[in-house]
Amino acid sequence: MTLALFSPSTDVVSLREAMDRLFEDSFTRPNGWSGLVSGQVGVPVDLWETKDAYHLRADLPGLTAEDIEINATSDTITFGGEIKAQADATEDSWLRQERRAGKFQRAFTLPVQIDPNKVEAKFTNGVLELVVPKAESTKPRTIKINANSTTSSQVTQAVKSLKERELE
Repeated sequence: MTLALFSPSTDVVSLREAMDRLFEDSFTRPNGWSGLVSGQVGVPVDLWETKDAYHLRADLPGLTAEDIEINATSDTITFGGEIKAQADATEDSWLRQERRAGKFQRAFTLPVQIDPNKVEAKFTNGVLELVVPKAESTKPRTIKINANSTTSSQVTQAVKSLKERELE
């Protein structure tokens, strides 16, 4: 049987370090999201659906419309670019650096076909807004039932048949 020594000071310090990491992560990476690959910048996105389209909104402060590349296929919308680092300070002069720099890319596969030729993009005050219309073939159609199921030729044929019977 092995005896392990209990050290309250070590256990309290590791608990404190864990709590510090928890608080640090919650402020530097809200909602726990931190980008997909090391070196990539995390871009928060809102994506919602309406009857005719999908809508996407992404915060991209400090960029211009020319800095962003958008691609659309029949079921996927992708956007990406690069946030450049500021050259105001040298690496050893930083006291705190929380603003991220680097490449970013977000891609969304949508549950129904879209019309890539009709995607609209707007970039205002650092916010990218996309309207991604659903393909016409995927939109529900209302089909009206013809209440008069007999055609005029069928009526004419029925009348002729009745007249022939009367003559017999």
